[in-house]
Amino acid sequence: MTFKTDMTTDLSVLFNTDEFAETVTYSGEDISAVVDYGLDQDMGDEATVDRALLCVKQSDVSSPAYRDAVVIGTATWYVKNVKSGDGYVWVLEITKDERPVL
Repeated sequence: MTFKTDMTTDLSVLFNTDEFAETVTYSGEDISAVVDYGLDQDMGDEATVDRALLCVKQSDVSSPAYRDAVVIGTATWYVKNVKSGDGYVWVLEITKDERPVL
């Protein structure tokens, strides 16, 4: 078995919605993704925001971009930053509900 075959097999488990993944809508397309909620929500003295990391297959999202919309459940999140990409998976920082601190 080659490394590429191993990675494809591993990704099919990781992105299985019966295992680790959930279905999200990325720029209008339903895909499987792994969402890591609960990142630090403080943005300093001026604003707060809900943040998470989103892992998606590069075969599902060829070129993620700032402010791409991601619907998870009933909430719309937006791509803030492309953290990494390894040829198989993108790790994206996503945010929602940015609001000023009063």
